[in-house]
Amino acid sequence: MLLLQSMKTFLLLILTVTALFIWQRNGKPAATETKATRELPAATSSPARPISDHNWAKHSLDRARKVADEARNSREQNDPP
Repeated sequence: MLLLQSMKTFLLLILTVTALFIWQRNGKPAATETKATRELPAATSSPARPISDHNWAKHSLDRARKVADEARNSREQNDPP
């Protein structure tokens, strides 16, 4: 009897998590956003700090930021006026 009760509890938990996942996934906005919603505020574009070879976590964050900035700049150059 205890096994049956624990199986029911487990199935209920799995179904709840699945339902929450599907509900959250369907609630996301469409991928076709307007340009106004994609723009980042100017406050986030602070100057990059010097890259430290001794701190790999900061180095990876700096590299990710550099790549994101390059991608943003190339998109702005390629967008028609």
